Amino acid sequence: MNTQNKKTIFSTDNLPLATFLKAKGCKLLHITKKTPKHAFFNFEDCPERKDLTKKFWNENGSVEPRSFCAAQRELKTFLYDQSYPTGNE
Repeated sequence: MNTQNKKTIFSTDNLPLATFLKAKGCKLLHITKKTPKHAFFNFEDCPERKDLTKKFWNENGSVEPRSFCAAQRELKTFLYDQSYPTGNE
């Protein structure tokens, strides 16, 4: 976790976890591309995020399948969209 502008940021390079968090309503702040094939998804940390991450890794989390697909499609679009804010600027 990093602190930027007094906001706590949770960062992950795991696409399924990022998709799950986005589908559950966590706010994506930006994407940091380390290389063209390696990116980090940076979320505004919220009280629910830690519990959601724990549920994801313990296979206890659930999300509506269409919500998951929509969130994943959106994240993949952001990865390739040059106008989406990245942490590389």
